[in-house]
Amino acid sequence: MDNELDLAALRAFRSVIREGSFTAAALALRVPKSTLSKRIADLEALLGTRLFERSTRHLRITQEGEVLALRVERLLGEADDIRRALGEQGGAPKGHLRLAVPPVMGHVMMGRIAAEFRATYPEVTLELHFLDRTPDLLEQGFDGAIRFGPLEDSTQIARLLLHGHATLAAAPGLDGLDRIRHPADLAGFPQVTLAAGWIGPWVLENGGERVEIAPRPGLALGSFLAVRDAVVAGAGVALLPWLLAQPAFADGSLRPVLPDWATPHRGMYFVYPSAHSLTARLRAFIDHLAQSIQRLDLPA
Repeated sequence: MDNELDLAALRAFRSVIREGSFTAAALALRVPKSTLSKRIADLEALLGTRLFERSTRHLRITQEGEVLALRVERLLGEADDIRRALGEQGGAPKGHLRLAVPPVMGHVMMGRIAAEFRATYPEVTLELHFLDRTPDLLEQGFDGAIRFGPLEDSTQIARLLLHGHATLAAAPGLDGLDRIRHPADLAGFPQVTLAAGWIGPWVLENGGERVEIAPRPGLALGSFLAVRDAVVAGAGVALLPWLLAQPAFADGSLRPVLPDWATPHRGMYFVYPSAHSLTARLRAFIDHLAQSIQRLDLPA
């Protein structure tokens, strides 16, 4: 074996991961078990490390094998993209996408968006992870992620999807809402926030005026979805992302509080590792996502 990664060996490695044994992987690939074992052995020799610990009864991936496992889908996917680009011009996007999405957007929007994408591109499979932290795309094997700005300087490529903000909301029946004329008036009302570790000042702007409110929640919950549901049930006033509040405003279960006040706008971006990682399937997903978001009823 030369000093270049062998795609057949990588496919053998991926198949062992998926099938859980050398025997099952060989059957899945329709090659003799001895051939598959040699491909894995050649790959281990090239990389200078063991990828699996094997005994007569057990197979366990090593730590080094786990590192390769995070990258093997991308490596083989990009190889497939090159093959299709050169030999199957004009074909539909194919392959697998592994993406990271903030939980609020994931729960509120991504089920429908993902279903519509799959209906349009049935040969692309999607794996969406709802994460409240920013993943390392390369280290954790993600093709891309939706992130809120500002973005730090990096080599990543970012496409702006929209400028989002948060707005104050309460149930229509909450007593005394008509007395709220300024953010300072919120002090006399029960407040609902995210739980400890997430609490920060409520920064609200109206034209040139900027106010910071230190919330004193009577109720703090672990997700924005729970916060929204508590507010709908009459627990108090909350500062909700517009994507989450707008459907409740539309159906009347919530009403805006101080509608002229909102948090500073923040960019929502789709980021991916580099220009070289923009596969046909990833480009198709980003375009679909951007078009779906443009159809939302969002304020300027």
